[in-house]
Amino acid sequence: MRALISGLLLCAALIATPVWADGPLSSEIQSYLIERGQNGEEQRVPTTQAAPGDVIEYQLVYRNTSEQPLSGLVVTGPIPANTQYVEASAQTAVDAGFVVSADDGSHFGAEPLIDTTRRSAGEEQAVIPAEAYTHVRWTPNTAIQPGQVQTYSYRVRVL
Repeated sequence: MRALISGLLLCAALIATPVWADGPLSSEIQSYLIERGQNGEEQRVPTTQAAPGDVIEYQLVYRNTSEQPLSGLVVTGPIPANTQYVEASAQTAVDAGFVVSADDGSHFGAEPLIDTTRRSAGEEQAVIPAEAYTHVRWTPNTAIQPGQVQTYSYRVRVL
């Protein structure tokens, strides 16, 4: 089972990491197993493997390697198969909008996602639980400056 989930983590890394050969923006994805130390403090341990019940934190790291500001960055992270998004775990120090998707990235909306169903008696609305999310996305409100590094993170629980 650990080998299967290890493969899923690798697939998520390949999906989430755009490939820019010699471009002005470098990117990488880092995955960490979240553990509790002996003193109860949370620890991030680099990992490529996970088991059911584990919490994995993905860090998407972008670096402007050019001498010009870069704008238009959109950072999208998938929620791998056999995992669930950990509600309210998305973080960044960047001034950015944050949205989520529950339909494989076709549509995005602010948390909590609301499903609206039209019926003959009117509309019904229901909150889509965070466990149903398939993608997370940030859109920075400012350009990434030369030499600047931006980090975006989110967590998933392995099923």
